[in-house]
Amino acid sequence: MKMLLVVLISLLFQRPARVLDIYALNRNDPDYVNQMRRLGSDPKGLKERDITIKTYFHHPGFRITLTGKDGGQKYSSDKILELSKLYALIDAMPMRREEMAKRKLQ
Repeated sequence: MKMLLVVLISLLFQRPARVLDIYALNRNDPDYVNQMRRLGSDPKGLKERDITIKTYFHHPGFRITLTGKDGGQKYSSDKILELSKLYALIDAMPMRREEMAKRKLQ
């Protein structure tokens, strides 16, 4: 019963998208510009994985975090995140595997 309650509560607070938060000093930060260029190179891949990008400026230094649909932080780094690594992180998530399985059935 307790487990069922936990599952129901987690479903109620489930995010509709995975969130990629990007923190930088400003829009001209070289790491920010580089990261956005990489992300912009594959809008289809980002959309397929339900990724929403949020940017925050006036942050001392570059940082990127990934939050899953369950609200848990899945990744955090002060380095540029390659798309291949981002996709590998997401594609290994149980919820993403379910999404891919459902799409194959359709």
